Formats: sequence, C-alpha cells, structure tokens
Amino acid sequence: MRDADPTMDSPAASIPNPLCEIGRTHPRDKHRMRPLDGFPGVWVCAKHGLYATVLPEDEVKAIERGDPFPMHDGSAGVAGRTGDDRPGGVVFYYRAAG
Repeated sequence: MRDADPTMDSPAASIPNPLCEIGRTHPRDKHRMRPLDGFPGVWVCAKHGLYATVLPEDEVKAIERGDPFPMHDGSAGVAGRTGDDRPGGVVFYYRAAG
C-alpha cells in the first residue's frame, strides 16, 4: 500500500497531477506538474515557471487570460488558461507577474 501524498489534503489527491499548460498544447513537451511544497492544492512546473490550482468553475469564468491574479504566496501573478475538470472545479494555470 502506498502512503498518501502529504502535500494534498483533499480527495483530489488520488487524481493524477495536471499536465503542464505548455505540454497540453505542445505534445512533444508533454509532462505533468508537481505538487508545490508548503502549498496544498497547488502544482508547479519549474521548467516553465507555471503554477496551477483548482478553482470553482464560476470563479474561473470571471477571470480572463492575462488578468492580474494573486499567487499562492500573496505576490502578484497573471492568469493563464484553464485545464481539465476536477472535483471542486477546474484546473486553473497562472504565473508570476513580470
């Protein structure tokens, strides 16, 4: 029996990590994001500087790509695309501003 992933506190922990946003659109660079230490429910792609989390679908509909979006650590970020449906909402990609 495998131990549960300590970085995830939700039932979604049994669902595979989301694909990196870049990998979703460029099949030759297809890879999955990794859980971000210290931030349950947040994934990171260190290769592309992208982050993802699950947001309610209603909230995602109100955010446009390129809009300011607060990062998981409180710093300024920029909204990206949306991904797969997950329990509790939709995978939402974002990156640091600048």
